[in-house]
Amino acid sequence: MSLVKSLNAGVSGLNAFQKKMDVIGNNIANVGTVGFKSSNISFSEMMSSNSSRTGAGSGNPQMTNQVGLGVRVGTITKDFSQGSLQSTGRSTDLALQGDGFFVVKSGGENLYTRAGNFVFNQNGNLVDGEGRSVQGYLADASGNVIGGSMLNDVQINYDDVIPPKKTENVYLSGNLNASTSTTRSYQAQSGLQASGNSASPSTELNSLDQTLTELVTGDTISFDIALNDGSPATVNYTYGAGDTVADMMDYFNANVPGSQAKLSMVDGMFRLQSTQIGDSDLSINDISVSGMGDINFPSFSLQEEGVTGSQSISSIIYDELGNPHSLILNLTQVNENEWTYEASFLNGETITSGNNGTVQFNEKGELVSADSLNITFEPGMGAEATTTRINLGNKEEGAFFTQYTGDTTASTASQDGYAQGRLMDVNISADGQIQGSYDNGNVKTLAYLALGDVINQNGLESVGSGLYRASIAAGEVTIASADKMTNTSISTGYLEGSNVDLAKEFTEMITSQRAYQSNARVITTSDEMLNEAVNLKR
Repeated sequence: MSLVKSLNAGVSGLNAFQKKMDVIGNNIANVGTVGFKSSNISFSEMMSSNSSRTGAGSGNPQMTNQVGLGVRVGTITKDFSQGSLQSTGRSTDLALQGDGFFVVKSGGENLYTRAGNFVFNQNGNLVDGEGRSVQGYLADASGNVIGGSMLNDVQINYDDVIPPKKTENVYLSGNLNASTSTTRSYQAQSGLQASGNSASPSTELNSLDQTLTELVTGDTISFDIALNDGSPATVNYTYGAGDTVADMMDYFNANVPGSQAKLSMVDGMFRLQSTQIGDSDLSINDISVSGMGDINFPSFSLQEEGVTGSQSISSIIYDELGNPHSLILNLTQVNENEWTYEASFLNGETITSGNNGTVQFNEKGELVSADSLNITFEPGMGAEATTTRINLGNKEEGAFFTQYTGDTTASTASQDGYAQGRLMDVNISADGQIQGSYDNGNVKTLAYLALGDVINQNGLESVGSGLYRASIAAGEVTIASADKMTNTSISTGYLEGSNVDLAKEFTEMITSQRAYQSNARVITTSDEMLNEAVNLKR
């Protein structure tokens, strides 16, 4: 009878909402589980029973009445939306952002998980909390991962050693101060004047206010000077009618021995400057006149010392055995745009070639000589002779070696040699690259983590402990190194938390409880009605 149908419908409702409470309870129980993905349950109507009748009156179509038989569980699906990231500070805790899954090996089978709470065990294997090996692609001794290589257990050799490498290239960069070396110069203590104004090179000598008695043709003006090496010299200029200050200076500049000095005038002030940059003993003692005329030339005072400046650049060079050698490159400015260099080693290693040379720049401060120099030396201690290329700048890296007026910043930017190195630490980057840090400062790629990308995530079969198996329904699973997964990144020192929404779960719990109570009421009411039907016989 129909009351039995209502009883069955009530029972199906109790079963369905009991299942829903099971799902809700499991979600809430795993609110703190790393990488947990909440489940959703949906119901579907059970088959209906049909009865037919024909309506009154001719021509009416046949009508069908249907009574449902209850409810059943339709589907239980996983919500694979992103969980929030929780900082742990542990370098082996990894959180995924995106759609990928970590791959772990369990009994010869690849399983997939979002829980990245991994550790390195005593054998150097990266494993999950239950000892399953995390899968990835191992690098060779040079740190290269071969494309298309097979999945392997991620394992780190804590005794790994990088062999030494001799220095083949040293890269210098920065600026050499164009004013490192200076020229010696003297300036008159007072200026020459004409009619109360500053004299100019075009002023006639006899028009100077300092001319006490006019010169006549044949009078001699003598310049008593000391040359750059300190040796005395005299330049005698013979006056001609109408000669100017410029005529006298041009003669001096053309006849000073070795063109070692230059006389000029600015705003009536004489300036004598060495034409040689650097250390100098140049001086001017007196300017005197002999003959009929007389000029009261001013005396001179030292304005700037001539200094030969140099800059030293040091660099460590490694030989083939990994022994370090301290190279010192001393650069001396010998001209406005020219420097000489001299190479030496702090501990006296013998340089067999390339120990000196010249570096030149143009007026813009750009290097115009060779952009590199080779130094060959005997390192000793059983190592063979080593040739190292000293590169003045590195254009590929945007580093240049220049000579501008300003601070000297020239230094060693880098060099490609190193001593033997032992593995000290391991780090995992956002692209899944596992890098080893060595005590010689080197960093080498040791492996790449593998990630799986599943076409139909709800086709994954949960096998517990946050692990999933790829069933046929999941479709093809693409496994590749993490750096190839453009839709997924890794955060080191974080774990992905559960994506359970407690507010939603409690709301669903309340509605499920009410629905369960209502279905129970259907059963008790149907029972009372059946009881009344049984009592009709009495």
